Amino acid sequence: MTEKSAFINPRHRCMYMEMALATSGLQLADPVVSARGAKSCALSSNGTKLITTVGSRADPLTSPFGASSFGDEVSNRKTIEFRLSSQWLAYFHALDEWTVPYLAEHSERIFKRKMTTEQVRECYKPCVNQRGSYPATLRCKIQVAGSLAVRCWNGMDQRIDVPEDFRTFELLPRVHISHLWQMSRDCGWVCQVQDIQCMEASLACPFMEE
Repeated sequence: MTEKSAFINPRHRCMYMEMALATSGLQLADPVVSARGAKSCALSSNGTKLITTVGSRADPLTSPFGASSFGDEVSNRKTIEFRLSSQWLAYFHALDEWTVPYLAEHSERIFKRKMTTEQVRECYKPCVNQRGSYPATLRCKIQVAGSLAVRCWNGMDQRIDVPEDFRTFELLPRVHISHLWQMSRDCGWVCQVQDIQCMEASLACPFMEE
């Protein structure tokens, strides 16, 4: 049976992204603790997973650093950052702005103590990273090997092996915003790449118009 690409006719959410997020029925489940002691709360959107294709074929993303592990750690689960357009920057900023007051309102259930909006804002780590004048990036997790490895597709919607270096492609990731992590005093979202379309970057010759 031939697998179908998750990126056929991707919907490009432009001016409606913030409105869609605000009305998507987001809700956090009660916290659970893993066998390793990690605390998290699953996120749902109207009772289903919150999965979105970030970008479009006409406006793909890039990854300035590719997929990497922390320090010298050897792991199939890596971190990848995507440069965001202004439209998708607005979407994830809207998620951040929804998160802080929600966590304050439900702080006793989630954190086991009453917290103000400002106290939550101090411990919450936003989805988007902004370093000086550099473009904003979205930090995600990506599994590059094993049974849960990310599914990769080329520009013809055909399955391909996981690339060794994502920096050489224009990218269209399908991201699952799965849960809120908690560690010590900090918390933030886990954004997991489930599928990613890897398209050869188009390079225009600088001498064509001369």
